[in-house]
Amino acid sequence: MTKTIKIGFLGSGWSRIAQAPAFSLIENVELAAVASPTELHRQKFMKMFDISQGFANWRDMLQCDLDLICVTTPTFLHTEMVNAVLESGKSVLCEKPFALNVEDASSMVAVATTAPGFSLLDHQLRFHPAVRCMKQMIDGGEIGKVYEVRSVVNLASRSRPDLPWSWWCDAEKGGGALGAIGSHLVDLNRFLIGEISEVSCNLGISIPFRPDKSGQPCAVTSDDHFAMMMKFGALSVALGSSSLMHVTTVGAYTWFSYEVVGSLKTIRLDGAGRLWEVDNDNSGRSLVDAPRWKLVEPMLAWDELVLQEKIKQSSLAVHGIFAVGFAFLAHRIVKALKNNERSVPDAAGFKDGLMIQKVLQAGTKSHKLHRWVKI
Repeated sequence: MTKTIKIGFLGSGWSRIAQAPAFSLIENVELAAVASPTELHRQKFMKMFDISQGFANWRDMLQCDLDLICVTTPTFLHTEMVNAVLESGKSVLCEKPFALNVEDASSMVAVATTAPGFSLLDHQLRFHPAVRCMKQMIDGGEIGKVYEVRSVVNLASRSRPDLPWSWWCDAEKGGGALGAIGSHLVDLNRFLIGEISEVSCNLGISIPFRPDKSGQPCAVTSDDHFAMMMKFGALSVALGSSSLMHVTTVGAYTWFSYEVVGSLKTIRLDGAGRLWEVDNDNSGRSLVDAPRWKLVEPMLAWDELVLQEKIKQSSLAVHGIFAVGFAFLAHRIVKALKNNERSVPDAAGFKDGLMIQKVLQAGTKSHKLHRWVKI
């Protein structure tokens, strides 16, 4: 008899947009419970995904028979909630940013080490077919020696000054672009290229005040844009090479580009999840002539081809690479749970989260000291 995997959701934001829709595409999966203190959000979530159990108090959900709990609450709540989930014997998938600081991240790693379930971070881009193809091209030497990495993310998600103040605006609660977007890009760098040795970072606040619940201006203390330069260390395929990240959440339009520049070719991931390549030949050397990018089609196993077709017919397709990437991660998670495995190959674990937290914390320190900071 095929085992049914039961999933619970702690939080009703990102889990409603991507996680629940992704798990609902997979056979023998039951969306079993959700915990959210806001009754309207909780009831809406339950109705959308035919979930029978809803809880205002998240601790009550820990008594349910669940195989995995997805924690998608604000960052400052992660440590207490994630540790409680692990101590209840269940596996956990934690949303990023992982923690408020290195100390909290370390405590979560310590609890995860002795917990019976597995502990993962939602760095889903690792499982997007285009990213997996990029890794094959880099590891196989197809692009040659890695010269540098360039990331440009332009989002319009927070460009309206009248967007209400929330925890995202509070640096002490883990808000800000560096944690929200930078954590994904740091993880991509680590997954594709290797460890980072030092960083230089500048954090910025373009909209310094946002209205609170009463409409009064409230100070924003978290970054809504940043630029960070990183150098790869010895545990990488690009020792001494640099990686540049430039991210804004207050742009006029949305754009995503992640490029790896090699001695033979450059490869680029875009926001639609397409992978492009351009050879280092004599083309594209003029400012007038556009580079001759060619589309690369990733190869997929038969079960992932089936999943890809399901994604195209779902709401995930319109939300871009993060939602689509999560569907492929969910697919791997369910496989691991059905086989009673304690890990998911290539997935970001809590030790990865700790290393990413060290990079982000070094970035914040670099901004304050106006200098390079070693990891």
